[in-house]
Amino acid sequence: MTRDGEIAMLREHLATVARLADRLVVLRARLESIMPIDADRMRSLDPDRDIDVLAFLKTFEQLEDTLGRTLKTIAMLMQLGKVERLTPRDVAQRAAALGVIDDPRVWADAVRVRNELAHEYPLRPDKQAAQVNAAWEKSEILFATRLSIDNFVERERLLHGDI
Repeated sequence: MTRDGEIAMLREHLATVARLADRLVVLRARLESIMPIDADRMRSLDPDRDIDVLAFLKTFEQLEDTLGRTLKTIAMLMQLGKVERLTPRDVAQRAAALGVIDDPRVWADAVRVRNELAHEYPLRPDKQAAQVNAAWEKSEILFATRLSIDNFVERERLLHGDI
């Protein structure tokens, strides 16, 4: 991919992250009164609140994934076009080395929660409640990562293409 292509990809990721983060804020506000949630409360959710819970989980999942893609794009840009296969762990370590994120282990916690959401669909209300509570707790990591990315992109002038 060309440098201009990487910059265009970064712009697209940042725009997606902004929309998803805004949506997550709205969904958290809708769910705040029921958090933390337990199995009994999960069982008794009315259909509208149940949809809000599902939307919250899906938005968390999409935001974490897009933040991960953004971190990978930044790593590519900072390597001046050197393309390599990066695992999520590699991306987190590279992002920490660049100063984009503080602690790759904290980011890995959010990734782990996202992976569980994307690959496990529990039917038991206690397991569903555990997923919602985990995503709720790790949402702050996503918001902090977004802010760190925005600050890094601005500081390094990555959207200007002059590094």
